[in-house]
Amino acid sequence: MGLGIGTRKALVASGKEAFRRLRESAGVYGELLDLLRAHKWISIKLATEDGFKAALKPNNMNITVGGIVMYLRLVGSRGISLLAGYFTRDVGKALATADKLKAAGLKPNVVRSGPNYMVYIATADLLRLAERDETIRRTIALYLAEKAKNGTPRQREIAEKLLKRYPLFSFLLIALPPS
Repeated sequence: MGLGIGTRKALVASGKEAFRRLRESAGVYGELLDLLRAHKWISIKLATEDGFKAALKPNNMNITVGGIVMYLRLVGSRGISLLAGYFTRDVGKALATADKLKAAGLKPNVVRSGPNYMVYIATADLLRLAERDETIRRTIALYLAEKAKNGTPRQREIAEKLLKRYPLFSFLLIALPPS
């Protein structure tokens, strides 16, 4: 006896149990999906394995600018770019953070991102920071290398283009797999 849900409706399972069953049903194909680094398969594993998330998440993929911890992220909608962003729910804190970054000689942007506000600096500012600071340069280079190796297909494409475009990170080109 099933659930009566109507002719034009579907019952969709959700929660950790559904992801666990999906992972189990993959069987031996799960190994192939691991080798292919399929991003949907990675999402299933993230939902079911507690240790997998910690192992997958790269360490120290944030930078500190003017005392503000900012997280790196790739963006590839119109062009390709690398951003460093700071998230907060408080608009006053977002504007104060933007003022601190302006005082450091940067051009911050403040945008709404869901329930949060994101203060971010764009690629040009990140490049200027990387030229002056070895720690920031190394962190950005490692982030791009990680995304070029283990990111989604789109992240891999963006990271590889950025690594090739900016000679500041050219020492990492040797480590990239051939396209």
